[in-house]
Parts: sequence; C-alpha cells; structure tokens
Amino acid sequence: MEPSTNADAVTVIEHANFCVSDPLGDIAPGSYHGFFRTDTRFLSRFEVSIDGRPLERLSSLLHGHRQASFYLTNPADFPVGPNALAAIRDREIRDSLRERIRLISYAEQPLELELRLAFDADFADIFEVRGRKKLRRSVRREQEGRRLYYRYDRAGYRRSTTVTLDRDVRWEDAGSCSLTVRLERGVPWELHVEVAGEESQDDGPHPLPSAISSDPEGVNRWASRIPLLETGDARLASAWRQATFDMASLLLTVPQGGFIPAAGVPWYLAVFGRDACIATMQTLLLGSELAVGTLRQLAAYQGDTLDPFRDEEPGKIPHEVRHGELSALAQVPHGRYYGSVDATPLYVMLFVEACRWSGWLSADAAPEPGEHARRSLPTRLRAVLPAVERAIEWIDRFGTGVDGLVWYEQRSPSGIRNQVWKDSWDSYRFADGRIAEPPIAAIEVQGYVVAAKRGLADVYLRLGRTDEAARLHRQAEALAAAIDERFWMAADGMYAMGIDREGAHIDSVTSNPGHLLWCGALTTPRAAAVAERLMAPDMFSGWGVRTMSTRMRGYNPISYHNGTVWPHDNSLIAAGLARYGHGQAAWRVVDALLDAADRNPHHRLPELYAGFDRHSTPDLVAYPTACAPQAWATGAIVLAAQTLLGFSPGDPGPSQPLPGAPSVRLRKVRLAGQRIDLQSP
Repeated sequence: MEPSTNADAVTVIEHANFCVSDPLGDIAPGSYHGFFRTDTRFLSRFEVSIDGRPLERLSSLLHGHRQASFYLTNPADFPVGPNALAAIRDREIRDSLRERIRLISYAEQPLELELRLAFDADFADIFEVRGRKKLRRSVRREQEGRRLYYRYDRAGYRRSTTVTLDRDVRWEDAGSCSLTVRLERGVPWELHVEVAGEESQDDGPHPLPSAISSDPEGVNRWASRIPLLETGDARLASAWRQATFDMASLLLTVPQGGFIPAAGVPWYLAVFGRDACIATMQTLLLGSELAVGTLRQLAAYQGDTLDPFRDEEPGKIPHEVRHGELSALAQVPHGRYYGSVDATPLYVMLFVEACRWSGWLSADAAPEPGEHARRSLPTRLRAVLPAVERAIEWIDRFGTGVDGLVWYEQRSPSGIRNQVWKDSWDSYRFADGRIAEPPIAAIEVQGYVVAAKRGLADVYLRLGRTDEAARLHRQAEALAAAIDERFWMAADGMYAMGIDREGAHIDSVTSNPGHLLWCGALTTPRAAAVAERLMAPDMFSGWGVRTMSTRMRGYNPISYHNGTVWPHDNSLIAAGLARYGHGQAAWRVVDALLDAADRNPHHRLPELYAGFDRHSTPDLVAYPTACAPQAWATGAIVLAAQTLLGFSPGDPGPSQPLPGAPSVRLRKVRLAGQRIDLQSP
C-alpha cells in the first residue's frame, strides 16, 4: 500500500533528484522520506538531535523549488530554558544534497552541547518505497575521516552514497556521528553536510535508456519567458504563479534536446508518455519548447519490437521509463514499459498541436484543391514526423480491432491491467459495480484517435500528400460514427465509458466522455447531451466533475478513479465545453478548479481530491497519496487560462465569452515566432 503523502512534508526538487523530509528537515527511517535520484533512495535517514533530544519546529519555508530552510529551537524543558537555541537547516538540492546547519545560542552563559547526526542509505527502488515488497540488500558502510560511505552492488548494478562533513566528528555505530559544540551568546556556529550519489551498471539483456542530464540554467531561461498574466481574479493570479513555478520544477532535460515534464512528485518524477503529452498540450501557452522536447524524447523511446514482457510493439509510445534497480535488472518491465493504449494517439495529437502553434498549420494554411504545398514542415517538427507516422501505423496495425475500434489488453504479467488514464485495477466498472474484464475499448481513446487522424490529415493536406490525407480523414470519420453507434446509451443520455470483451457497454456514467468534447469528436446534439450529463448533480460535486456518478454502485468519493475529482480531467472537459459553445458550464468547471486551488495554502492543484458533495461537505478533502506538484494538475491551470481567453491557434472564428468569467489578459505569448498579447472576449 502506498504511504500517505498528505503529511506536512517538505520537498526540494532539481531535475530527477528530489528530497522529501518532515517539517524539521529530518528524514526518518521507515518513512517514505529520503534523497532520491534515478528512481533510487540514496539516503533513507538524516536526523539531527541536540543532547539526545529532537529539536522543535518554528517554521519551514521553501525558497524556489531547489532550496528550503527549517527553523528550529530546543525543547521547552531544556536545562537552559525554552527557546534558548536557534537551529537553522538550510538545504539545497542540485546533483547532490547540501545542507548547512547553523546553531546560535541566546543563553546568558556559554553553552556546551552535543550535536548528533544519524545517517543511513537503503538504496530502495522507488517501487519499494511506494509499497512493493522490499528486497534484502547487503549495504556496506565505511567511515573515513570526515566521510561516510554506503555501497551496494548486485549483479553489476552499483550504487553508492558519500556523506561529507566539513568538521571532525566522532563516528559511532550504525552511521551516526557526534561532536561537541561550544556556543557563545549570539555567535553563529556552522556545519556543512553534503550527500552525493553515484550509479553505474554493466550492460545487461535490457539496457536502460540514456541517462537524463540536468540543466538548471536552461530551466531558468525557460521560466523567464513565461507570459505575464493580468486578471482581476486573485485566485487565478495566485494559481498561475504557482502552476508556472511548479512546471519549471518538474522539467527533465533530455538527451534529445529540450525538456519533457516529469509526471509528479514524489512517485512519478520520471518520463510518462501519456502525462507528458497531455501536460504539454495543456501548457502550449507557455511556449513550444516542452512540446518539441517531449516529441523528441518519446520518439527516442518509441517501441521497436514485439516484447510481451514490456507490452512493447513497433511504433508504440512508452507509458513509463524508470532507472531503478528493479527496472535495471528486469524484475519489473518499467525500464521502458509500453502498457498505455492512449499515449500513442496523444503523441500524434501533440505533434499536430505543435504544428498549429508554430504557425505552419493555421486555419488558412491548407492549399486549395490542386495547389501544391507551399513549404515543408519546420525543421524541429520535420525531424519527428517519422515517429508520428510510426505511431499512426501502430494504431492501425496493433491497436485497432477488426471492428475498427481501438482496444487494450495487458500482456506483461508484471504490467498494468487498465492501460488508460484511469489505470487502477478496478476503474472499469459496470453500473452495478461489477469489474469489466479486458480487452476493453475505452471511450476517450476513440476520441483521441479521431483527433489524431483528423489533425494528421490536415498536416498531410498542407504538405500536398492529398491521398494520405483523404485516407486518414475517412478513417477518422468512420471512427467518429462508430463512437456514436457503439457507445451511446440512450436511456442514460450518455456514452458508455467503454466496451468489454463480450461487446457489452461498460455502462457506468463517468467523466470519460468529456474528453470527446476536448477532441471535437462529437456532433453538436450529442455534445449538448454530454455537457448536460456532466453538469448534473450526481457528476458535478461543486469542486469539479467527478470521475464517476454518485448513482453508480462502484462510486466512492475517495477511490482513486471511481468518484474523486481530477483537475486535469476537468481542464480538458472545460476546454471541450467551451469548444462546443457551452460557456456557462465551462466557467462553472473552471471556477470550481480555481476555488480548489485557492483552498490550498500554496494555491496549487494536487493530482486529485475527494469527490464529496460541496454543499453537504464544504471542505475540500485531500486524497491521501496525491502527488503535488503533478504535471497535468499543474497544466490544468494553464489550460483553464487558455479556456478563459477563448484562444485556439487553429480556430479562425471569434471566440465566445464565458458568462460570468473574469477578464484575463496574457502578455508576450510566443506564437508562430512572434510575441503577442491575448485578451479574453
């Protein structure tokens, strides 16, 4: 079982490295805390005590996403009295973890005390920290002067941790050390600690993908170009500041060039295909660098062969890429795991959106009949077109069944059962609560494929490849018709969330059909019906659209996918509602998201929260293991701002205002090589 992450933890992040501690700055043994890099916990204990007693908290503060300070004092029953000592732990994470411990005495007389530090390194894989049964490891520990070493080696998989102090200490058993500190009133005393991790591995049957490097200066340059938001809505202004800050903290610098957003902290600080594609589409207002970096890196990881252990097939976009021990030694398939049916069409959708935001694929760019293409793709996008075409080939060759629908089914014994965004084992339920058995054709995946093929048809038309454009267009329209014919539940006025292996509707009323609005896959009358159903009281909680209707037997407001509210889900729904002209409903959803962000002390949307009715339960109830920050929850705020602006680079028509929505202006938006200002209608 995953440990709860809703405790008052403090997290500092730099690229794929992060450190989670309690509000005292301590990394307690047996907790999920630690210093992590490459999906491995390099430090599992770091506790500071004075005269054998833990310190007491005054405050803990973050300074950006890389630094934190912990302000502490001595216990009240200390011999010199309460608050006689200030202890400050200044922490920074880069490639290593660095900490300065400052002690300042305010006692009238000189003070002598014993400072004790306790360390340990268990080298646990991130999957073990999340709750998987732990391996038995033989970790070697050595002390030498001011350094403490931990080393681990298994089958050519090697990890080491070096703890370095800048003062002489007395080493004790079990990785602890102490030193006597003499303090004069008001004179600061300091100790510096650095924790560095190293990793290496022999080549094996499943070599890991290329390492991901760090580029903090590049991230800072990206952040400096974020557009400036102006609005009278204080909730949106605060949420925008936090969201853009959080997105910068989640960026991974990739060998292919550019950035790709990690999915979330603490469990998902890694490449996830689905999450990265959606998050970068949500945040195109911030610039195209994330889209280009994501397209490049996912192309490098694209499937090449048939490998059931990894659910890999040629052309398939990966679900997840990990670097920890279990992945490196192929005890789990996640070194490159492909158990996601939707990442591949989402990849094509992202490519199309990048073409639109580049200005190359604008509404007036399609050649007239018989006219040749006017120019080729921009170089950065032309480089990934082969990967996009392989992705379309995967959809047709491996994803699409004889009935024309796109299906998923787990093949890896260590893989994921439900290979869609609602990927918990019990997320696909019938209205009576029964759990559906794969293979399953998920409703939103059909919408993604419709949007992907329509969009790529536009690209081909722009390139003068008219026969291929016509073929894709025919396929997209046939699938759009099949959605209406195969998934519509007339009695419920809603689409089924999926079709099971027997061809039966998985008839729970859920948020999934809302993604069809975002994709533009519905007729206008059907879109109106979906909009009405999503905003009904059993679906709309007051904090957003629930993942499942309260009328369903499987509904549970604190189940991961069966009744909670997910901000990214709601941001796509709101964008889709606005797309079909349901502005009032779109504003209700955005308004609820802004209220939820405003309830958070950091003005941050978490991965998800409970689906309790707001009128009967006015508090926003946290989900115990929600990630925060999380990429597509962060992206939800940016897409909400775009929805309020009514802007789409592929839509030539005037946008309609959202009734009741605040005025929003965004300055210095980068579009088609220019900087423009956008104003809500």
